[in-house]
Amino acid sequence: MLVNKPKLKIAVTELLIAAVSIIFLIGIRVWFPVCEPSGESYMSCHWAGESLGAVSIVIAVLSVVHIFIPDAKIKTGMDIAALGTAVYTFLIPGTIISLCKMPEMSCRSNTALWTTVIMIVFAVITAADIILQLSCNSGEKHRRKKTEGQI
Repeated sequence: MLVNKPKLKIAVTELLIAAVSIIFLIGIRVWFPVCEPSGESYMSCHWAGESLGAVSIVIAVLSVVHIFIPDAKIKTGMDIAALGTAVYTFLIPGTIISLCKMPEMSCRSNTALWTTVIMIVFAVITAADIILQLSCNSGEKHRRKKTEGQI
């Protein structure tokens, strides 16, 4: 039995989304982590960092798996899920989970700043990919209607 596999088309936006998500995944632990615990107690920013670390894994997995999915409709759904997760991630530091009161602390000066910047970039690229996937879907429907009319 032969299986007709659709060709895998990888767009530049998909590669950018994966790259940004991996940068965020590594960055939240290495380049812009939250404050170190003071003594034996954890500040609230510690929990913001833990949440950001967990959500960064979800975003990275969605972004990398997205590359290998051939169906444009599934890709669109994954983009919408990733966009919603990015909005949630954007809100974690300072809104959902409070950060240290002092502005010079690492959680405010690095983590919140870079989370905001990276999630805005991620959201813009993901929105562009959604538009790209929807235009591929509409073009596919248009071609299907033409070929059905010719039969």
